[in-house]
Amino acid sequence: MDREEAEKALAIIRQVVQDTRDDLIERNWGLIWMIHAFTNLAAFLTLGLAIEPRGLPIYWYLVPLAIVAGVDLAIVLLLVRRQDGVRSFVEWQLHGIWTTFILFSALAAVLLYVAPASPRLYCPLLALTSGIGFAMMGVVFYRRFFLFAALFMLVALVAPFLAAVQWLLFGAVWWAALFIPGLSMHRENRRRLHDESRAQLL
Repeated sequence: MDREEAEKALAIIRQVVQDTRDDLIERNWGLIWMIHAFTNLAAFLTLGLAIEPRGLPIYWYLVPLAIVAGVDLAIVLLLVRRQDGVRSFVEWQLHGIWTTFILFSALAAVLLYVAPASPRLYCPLLALTSGIGFAMMGVVFYRRFFLFAALFMLVALVAPFLAAVQWLLFGAVWWAALFIPGLSMHRENRRRLHDESRAQLL
């Protein structure tokens, strides 16, 4: 491949990345992620404040997680913008990443139950699967998600030594990983809508 062909290939890749970002912004994922930041934080704080301190079996940990998964899905169905009711390629990628995350996180709970092992290990295991999920987001969407993947790795390492606050740390990273990119995308979406409305008036 000569220099000119390489530059053309890089230009195509850059355009694909830009189109992916534009698709997320236009379909309202910024607002969706901002709301998910709070719903997910509520679920993780429930685990840390109501489930784990009582010494309940691992399957009880799945109750707030299942509830928040249903709530998050309902939020997506209500707020996502679709063209002619069709899912975009980007949406398929998002759902694929997070369906994989949910399945493997549930499997981690099953393994802790079968082992049997302390349910307190679920937080670092969930941090690992979360880190993998956000690393996949970094590969497919924005590189900034690699930072949050690294933070989840850190949580996985320190959680066993900070068991009393592990879910607070985990929830804080999840909140930041969704709210900060979501806020950036939401602001960009509002700016574009404002610019379009001004253009129509002119």
